Amino acid sequence: MTLSERLKQLRKERHMTQADLANVLGVAKGTVAMWEMGKRNPSFEALEQLSIVFDRTMSYILGESDDPSSPELGENEIQKLGLWSLEEDYMEIMMKYLRLDERGKAAVDALINAEFNMCKADETLLPRENYQLTIKVKG
Repeated sequence: MTLSERLKQLRKERHMTQADLANVLGVAKGTVAMWEMGKRNPSFEALEQLSIVFDRTMSYILGESDDPSSPELGENEIQKLGLWSLEEDYMEIMMKYLRLDERGKAAVDALINAEFNMCKADETLLPRENYQLTIKVKG
């Protein structure tokens, strides 16, 4: 399906006129008409807005995909992104630690050991099973 066909289909599914869509996007009615006739293509910014209005991916709107799913992330995807971000944060901390000189590493080790022992005494340590660590050292 082409962009022009997909756009017209999505607009009609939402029971919108070309004028309605133009008003939502802040463009002229003629602009929407030109898109639907295949005489012009929307800008990237307009595609982003169309993606939001129709709750579809840009690939779907462009006719490159037949997957009509929402571009909104589900709870599972959000959780995965959160874990990836957390992993990147931990990786950055480890890289900083590894680059410290011996005095710096000793200071960080002392702080970690003191905090670890305090949490252990308070019984507030998080379960070790929550974490898996892989480190590769070039040598």
